[in-house]
Amino acid sequence: MQISQDFFAFAREASASARAAGLASLICDYLHMELTDAETAEVESILTIMLDDASPLVRRAIAEGLAREPRAPRHIIHALAAEQSEIAAIVLQHSDLFLEAELGDLALTAPVGAQMAIARRADVSASVALALAETGAPCVLIELARNSQADLAEDVMLRMMERAGSDGRLREALLLRPETPRSVRLLIAEAVSLALGEFVKQTGWLAPERGERVLRDAREKLIVSMNAQDAGEEQGGAAGAALSLVRHLRAQGQLTPGLLLRSLVCGDRLMLAAAMADLTKQSLPRVMLILDDPDATSFAALYGRSQLPDGLRPVFRTLLNALAGSSSTPGDAPQPRLVALARKAAEDLPDDQRQRLLVLLGRLEMESARAASRQWAARHEPEADDSPMLPPLSPVFG
Repeated sequence: MQISQDFFAFAREASASARAAGLASLICDYLHMELTDAETAEVESILTIMLDDASPLVRRAIAEGLAREPRAPRHIIHALAAEQSEIAAIVLQHSDLFLEAELGDLALTAPVGAQMAIARRADVSASVALALAETGAPCVLIELARNSQADLAEDVMLRMMERAGSDGRLREALLLRPETPRSVRLLIAEAVSLALGEFVKQTGWLAPERGERVLRDAREKLIVSMNAQDAGEEQGGAAGAALSLVRHLRAQGQLTPGLLLRSLVCGDRLMLAAAMADLTKQSLPRVMLILDDPDATSFAALYGRSQLPDGLRPVFRTLLNALAGSSSTPGDAPQPRLVALARKAAEDLPDDQRQRLLVLLGRLEMESARAASRQWAARHEPEADDSPMLPPLSPVFG
C-alpha cells in the first residue's frame, strides 16, 4: 500500500499539471519496471481512482500513457473512451483493446470528435467503415477516405458519396485511393459535373447550351480516360470492367454515339464492343470477333441490332478497320490519324448528319492538338536553372 499512500499524499497538495506529470511517471514505471502482482494491482487501482479527478489534464495524461499499451487495463481504456472528445480520441485512435463490435457501436453513437479518431485508426474494418459512412459527418467521411489503411468496400464508398459527394475534399480523397472502383469514380465525375454546372449557371460566363456541351465533353473525356486506364488489366478484368461501365452509363442515359466515337478515335475498341454486347445481348467475345472484320455482313447485322444511328455506320466501320491489328495502347486523347479518317468517312453522309459530326470531330481535333502540345512542352521543359520558355499549358476543361 506504500505506493498508494505516497501518491495520494502527493496528489492532495499538487496542482493539476503536477498530478498529471506524477501520473505520467507512475504509468512509465508500471509499463517498464518489474513490479510484483500486488504492486501492479495497486498502480491500477490508483489509475482507476484518478479517472475521477476533476482536471482533464490528469485524465489526458492517463490516456496518453496507456493508449498504445496492449497490457493496459481494459476498464480504464473503456472509461477513457467515454470521456470528452479530445481525451476519448486518444484511446479510440490508438488502443488495440476495443473489439470490432465495440468500435462499430461507437462509430454509430459517438460524437464527431470520437468518430474522427476511429476513422484515423490503422485497423478500420469494413463493418466499422460502414458504420462511419452511415452516421459520420462530412469531416469524418473525409478523414476515413484519407486513411489508406481503412477497409473501404465499394458499397461503403458509394454511401459516402451519397451522403457527402458534394464536398470536393471527399471526392479528392476517394480519387487518390488506388482501389477506388469505377462506379465510385463515375459518381465523382457526375458530382463534379453538377458542381461545375451550378457554377456556370450562377456566374453566367457561359451560355447554357455551351456550358452543357463543355460539361458533357469533360465528363466523356473522363469516362474514356478511365476505360483506357483499365486497358492494361488482365483481359477478363478489362472486359468485365468495360461491361460494368457501359451498364452504368446506360442506366444514367449517358451511353451516346458521340461517347463511343470518342473512345474509338482514342484507340479503344473495347467500349464499343461492350456497348454492342450489352445492347444486343450478345457475348462480348463474339462481338469482339465480329468487330475484327467490320466489312463483313455480320458487322452490319450487329450494328443494326444495336440501334446505333445508321448514318454513322461507315464512320465506325472506317475506324474499326484502322484499329484492326493495331498494337497501340488506348489513350485518353484523340489520335490525329483516326480523327482525320473519321472526317473523311463523314464526307458521304447526308448534310445534316455530316455537319453535326464535323462539329464533334472539330472538338476532338482540338483536343488532340492540345494534347500533342502538352507532350511537346513536357519534353522540352527547361532545367530548373534555365529561364522559362513558355507558361505551362493548363487543361482547364480539356
